[in-house]
Amino acid sequence: MEFVERSGINPEIYIRKILLPSITASAIIAILIYLIIIPRLLFLGPFAYAIIFVPFFIAVAGILYPKIVADRKKQEIENNLHYYITHLGVLSLSEVDRKAVMKIISERKEYKALARETEKIFVIIDKWGRSLAQACRFLSKRTPSGIFADFLDRFAHSLDSGEDMDEFLKKEQEVVMNDFATMYRGKIYDMDVFKEIYTSIILSIAFFASFAIIIPFITGESLKTLSFLIVFVLISTEIAIVYFMKNKVPEDTIWHTMDVITETDKMLIKKFLISIGGCAATGLAYYFLLLPVLNFSLPLPFAVSLSITPLLYAGMAVRNEEEKIKRKDANFPGFIRSLGGSASARGGQILESLKYLTAHDFGPLTDDIRKLYRRLITRLNNEQAWKMFALDTGSNLISRFSDMFVEAIKLGAEPKDAGDIIANNFSRMNELRTQRFQSTSSYIGISYGMVVGVAFALFISFGIARGINDMYLSINVSAEFVKDIIYTTPPENLEWVFNLIYFSLVMHSALSSISIRIMDGGHLLNSLNHFVGMMWVTAVVVHLGEKTIMGMLSPAG
Repeated sequence: MEFVERSGINPEIYIRKILLPSITASAIIAILIYLIIIPRLLFLGPFAYAIIFVPFFIAVAGILYPKIVADRKKQEIENNLHYYITHLGVLSLSEVDRKAVMKIISERKEYKALARETEKIFVIIDKWGRSLAQACRFLSKRTPSGIFADFLDRFAHSLDSGEDMDEFLKKEQEVVMNDFATMYRGKIYDMDVFKEIYTSIILSIAFFASFAIIIPFITGESLKTLSFLIVFVLISTEIAIVYFMKNKVPEDTIWHTMDVITETDKMLIKKFLISIGGCAATGLAYYFLLLPVLNFSLPLPFAVSLSITPLLYAGMAVRNEEEKIKRKDANFPGFIRSLGGSASARGGQILESLKYLTAHDFGPLTDDIRKLYRRLITRLNNEQAWKMFALDTGSNLISRFSDMFVEAIKLGAEPKDAGDIIANNFSRMNELRTQRFQSTSSYIGISYGMVVGVAFALFISFGIARGINDMYLSINVSAEFVKDIIYTTPPENLEWVFNLIYFSLVMHSALSSISIRIMDGGHLLNSLNHFVGMMWVTAVVVHLGEKTIMGMLSPAG
């Protein structure tokens, strides 16, 4: 029952509401399948096994439910640990007591599971009258994250030994950030290993698909059925890969996550709508003007690629904004360290220090700093001014870390110490992101290579199948004589199969583009650039594949 305890689920509720119902349901379904339904499933062949094992999957899901919840909780804790330890560090420099620090952290819903874990510590202190050290030891035995459990044990030992909380948390910044960096790099390494697995899986499917397209002309199987099976397997695998990556890569988004629509967001939405309109206009112009009036015809892959090319307008706009955010993130540690040091030298005067820094060059961050100063000098709402600063930058990291700095200064922390903690941890995050972007670059190359490989394999096989079909149809022999040894299909079926295979490549390109954005934590609309690029690559490969196979199958001379 260890996972039940670490998942935070009440064991009695788990047994009564999850485990027993799942086992009961699986038993009832198994009886229905084996006694009533199974005779009617035999005609499905191997697919019948998928239904037969449904009861088993239901029972296993019920048994593993606590582990699934614990793993999700662990992921939420470890994905937010760098924010959490930084926030604890800067708050410990302020004039609030330990209990108040726990309460402040527990109210930060953006920490997700960490906020709920900290709330437990606060309740143990506030309601049960226990010490902070006892609360930390109690929770360390029940949290699913090993990194967080180790931190709580060290924290409890430090408190018992009489060490000041602020001194301990200063030293822990390096320790916990090292643990977090190890975890972060481990996930990047897992993704690097997964690239090899991904390549093997997709190439295996392409190899299988190549034979499946030709087999109907040898065995007489339905070409449509096998083609549909190929598309289903390929798209299902791609969806599973995207889901796996979403759950395994570090949750570290580049763009801000606040529930506010900024001017940049409005601009990107406007450009995306213009791109959609451009796609519609290009498609209509081709099908209703170029094709019938000017008799300008393109193969389907080129026509589709041409129609979606206007998506680059929105995609490039998002890419440019994203590059600005990355440059702002690179300049923020220097800014916040300078602001903290200057403010400490001026007796805590943030506004005067900020005025001095507006004359310095912090790259793309300079304009945002000047806007921040103009808002602060009005003395209307300092917290709102800093929030607008974070929104203007568009950066998730700047949003989270600047909020910690403002809160710590408001509660009486020394600006220099708070700025140093935030700048150091921010720089560590920039280093880890650099490694992540490098890993993403190699994944982009693999993704384009997979598009080329899959498209070429599928359409070479399709070209061979069409050549065999045309050759069989051209044989001037009685149908009754060869019907059991020569298998053909109507040409319209081949056109249907061509469109189906091309649709699978469209989905492959779309899902690959999305997986690239998941890999680097960027904006979803940035995937439009890769989607358009992969579609053009697909069109060229399909065209070259058809030309190649036609040249091979055409009679000599």
